[in-house]
Amino acid sequence: MEVTNSSTGKNKSNLCCSQNSTSLQYQSYRKGRCFCCDDCPRDWTYAELYSEHYRCVERNNLKVTRHRIDLGTLTVGETLNHASDKFLADRKGFMQAPTLVRLPPGIQFSDEGTLSGKVRYDPYRDSNYEVEFVAVSTEQWSDESVGLVRLEIHFTVEDNQPPSNFDVAKFQNSQSEARSKATAVLKNLNQTWHQWEDGLLDNSTTCDSMLRQLNRLRKLLEVNPRLDKGKWWGHLGGYHMNVHKLLENTLFECELYLGYAITFGDDDVRYYAEQNLKGCYQKRLLEAARFMWYDGIELMLQNEWEAAIEIFRQASAKKEGWGWAVNYGDIWLSEAVALMMNGMNIDSDSSNTDWIQRASELVEKADLRVTQSGVFDEEGHPWTNELKTALKSYKNLLSNGRDTEFWAEELNSSTIYWCSKILAGAYPFPPKERARLALESVLIDNLPKHNA
Repeated sequence: MEVTNSSTGKNKSNLCCSQNSTSLQYQSYRKGRCFCCDDCPRDWTYAELYSEHYRCVERNNLKVTRHRIDLGTLTVGETLNHASDKFLADRKGFMQAPTLVRLPPGIQFSDEGTLSGKVRYDPYRDSNYEVEFVAVSTEQWSDESVGLVRLEIHFTVEDNQPPSNFDVAKFQNSQSEARSKATAVLKNLNQTWHQWEDGLLDNSTTCDSMLRQLNRLRKLLEVNPRLDKGKWWGHLGGYHMNVHKLLENTLFECELYLGYAITFGDDDVRYYAEQNLKGCYQKRLLEAARFMWYDGIELMLQNEWEAAIEIFRQASAKKEGWGWAVNYGDIWLSEAVALMMNGMNIDSDSSNTDWIQRASELVEKADLRVTQSGVFDEEGHPWTNELKTALKSYKNLLSNGRDTEFWAEELNSSTIYWCSKILAGAYPFPPKERARLALESVLIDNLPKHNA
């Protein structure tokens, strides 16, 4: 039985796909476009396609065409050859992020949406089990009559009994051994993290230790990919969140492995993964705010004040002025400076000083955040203090009817200095982004494929 239907979201979409590969292929969300989903749907991974907390299809107003196929009942040893039906003819792209782990061993799925092979015994499942396989093609995402095609294939497998040459005890022992190794890794990860929380380890040592343990867990799962219904893939993604908190560039790993855990279809595993993915999406917003801030700083160095103001406003709106390691109102300070410089350029006769009030409010908000952080001594954040002094000086110049040209020159020189420090990752601003430890495409390619 085959059923096809469609649905469409409500929001305006800014999605686009480039014909050329780009270094931002899996990080274009940092530009803040497309509701912090990557610009091109063809680059979306499991989290963007399946997580209830990302909802990239709905947020970006994409149509979804659902095509459901019911293959009935199969038995172990039976051959399956499901070719493309009329709806699937000439379609492709279904290998972008399919839930291959749900298929029986021996069954192969193609990019064109076909299934083939002989159903083999699956030691991870009961004697009779249901298969709810899902794959999504984004090839026609921009075609408003099609959008994303969500392929759902259901069938039942019966008589899933071990063959005479299958050693059940050996299999169970191997799973128990793998579980013990995974548990030991988790224990080491927790111990390292607690030592960091207690101040016994610095950030660098903590990250190095945890990344070594996470690499061990990943290699273990590559050999035992279906251990405990995907539970350990969830942990692999979840603990990458810890090192991301310490500014390792690992949000992609968090999302990739948590998203992959979802594909197992286990309710408990999905719940754990989704709880972590909720935080991952918030991390995307924080990352976007930070890198949009950098884009605005670049615009300021080009004297593009109005464009900078707009991007700073968008950046601060992502997470109420916060960013990834941007904790002291720096985005507000940057907008305040852009307002001041722009105000001086378009208001040389000083007849309109609305920008002074707005800039003052932004500096006050940043100053409050600095105070609440408790990080700085009584002298506070140096840039905040400088801007408070500059605004006070400007108001005095106006009230006394004095020329402000020298004041503007000093502010411009100061702005270049502070913008340069921001982009260099110098104190008191966030350090420069750390290089990724692995290419995203390599991590995707290394994920398990069809069940052996």
